Parts: sequence; structure tokens; C-alpha cells
Amino acid sequence: MQASDVIMRTNNKRGEREFLVDVQRRLPAGQRFIQEAFTTDHRRAVVVKVTELRTNTFYLFDEITVRAICDAVIDRAAHDGDDRLVISFPFYGEYRAQKNRLQLVANKVKEIRVLAVGQAVADSAARSGGISFRNIVGNPLVRFTIALKEGARPMLFICRDAQRHMNSDRRRSLGFFSFDTDIIEEIADDIELVQRDAATRLTAFDRLELLHQTTQRVARELESYSRRMELAVRRARRRPDLLTQARFERIVGQAITKMEQLQEIPRRALRAMERVGR
Repeated sequence: MQASDVIMRTNNKRGEREFLVDVQRRLPAGQRFIQEAFTTDHRRAVVVKVTELRTNTFYLFDEITVRAICDAVIDRAAHDGDDRLVISFPFYGEYRAQKNRLQLVANKVKEIRVLAVGQAVADSAARSGGISFRNIVGNPLVRFTIALKEGARPMLFICRDAQRHMNSDRRRSLGFFSFDTDIIEEIADDIELVQRDAATRLTAFDRLELLHQTTQRVARELESYSRRMELAVRRARRRPDLLTQARFERIVGQAITKMEQLQEIPRRALRAMERVGR
């Protein structure tokens, strides 16, 4: 690895850390943890400190955290003076609440593209210099909250309304943040296609979600099987007379079957990814 690559990775890590500290600063004092999506530990939800969130990993965000992360991306774009900022407001009234702030940010970036609902908002945005508007009523993007910063240091936060998957009354959103140029470019291309009605879904988002689900499922299966094997070993140590040849062969056979099942999980995921990409 070249020295320049090491320096770049170090700078990226420092930038990620600074970003997460900024997000934490915007949250209420008692709100310090986020639930990781699709992940369990002994069937319990896994929560992670805000300052320790990982890029390209799916989490479940509440409304306050979604707004905090979006605001952090907007302020970073204003600070860096990036080429373009794409912001979505999938609920009525959101854009009006942010309008004056975005007009100030528009003076510091080359372009702001707003994806929001309502023709009245479109007419208002059309009179705002440096801000272009897309009415997403009836568009698949209305399910997403997006903060996309393009430029020298690209950044992305994207989440989809997950309320229908939750038993809680609180609104939750499923998504991730990224500093990965390739992922950001893929998502940006998908957003462009969907907002022009040339596509009906964000294919890269769906693929990453499926990949993360698959990874976590394999991890859960391994964790569960590991616990069962540890229990079997402890029993065998306490009563070695019970570990007959037939029982030993059955345990080995179960292990082989489990490995075959684990191998089939990513195969099914790959087939599903192929369908998603069509």
C-alpha cells in the first residue's frame, strides 16, 4: 500500500469521526445510541453509540436522528462549497421549514436540488436562486429521505420509511450513510433515473440492503449453531460415556448439513440480487 493511500484512509477515518461527533452534538443529550438493522445478539436488538456508527451499515433511525444527520450533511456541503447538494423532503411542510436556511446555503454551493412534495412548494422554489426543484408526489422517491453531497469530499445519507415494518408508534427509517465514492455515485445515478421516471426503484439501495440482511443472517446462524455446539461439548465432557459412535456421527452429520445450509444463504441472495438488477 502506498503512503498516499494510507494518508487518504487516515483522513477519511478522521472525517467520518468528525461527522459523527457533529451528528451527536445535534441530538438531545440523552440520545446516544442507534439500533443496528437486521442484527441481534442472543435474539436482542443490537444498539451502537452514535459516535461509533459504521459507514455502509444499515441502522434504524428515528425522526430526530434523521434530521440531525441531514443537517450535518447540509452544513458540511456549505463548509466545503461543493458542486451540488441533493436534499429530499418527503413530508408536507418540511421544505418550507428549511427554505430560508437552504437559500443561505445556496450562496455557498453551485447547486441545490430539492426533491419535495407539492406544486406550491415547486412554485416557491422556482423563485429561489440556486435551488432547483422536483415535485416527487407519486414518485418512489417519496418514501426516501436523502442528503447527498457531491464534490471533492462526497457524502451520502439515505433512508427509507420503515414504519410498516415496526410495531412501534414512532416513525422509524431504515438506511445508512456513506463516504464511499462508488456507492455514492451508484445511488446518485439511481436517484437521477427515478426522479426522471426512467426507473421505479433505487436498485443500489435494494441491493445493499439485501447484502446486509444476508451477512447478518449468516452471522446469526453461525452464532446460534456455535452455542449449540458448545452446549454439546460441555455435555460430552460431563458424561463422556454418553458420546457413543452413533451420537458422534449424528453430530458430524448435523454440522455438515448446517454448513450446506449456510452456503445456500448467499447463493439465494445472489439470485435475488440478479432479480433486483433486472
